[in-house]
Amino acid sequence: MECPRCKSHHIRKNGKQRGKQNYICADCARQFIEYHNQKGYSNEIKRECLEM
Repeated sequence: MECPRCKSHHIRKNGKQRGKQNYICADCARQFIEYHNQKGYSNEIKRECLEM
């Protein structure tokens, strides 16, 4: 696992929120969760909409 901001591998657990494990980067102090599901449409769908 790596930090999404600085790409460091020096990560620690930082509690849980809403049933998901939180992590914190020891280098840049960014807090994040391991799996992040992006919401929204893919770039392909957006491109098709713009072409219409």
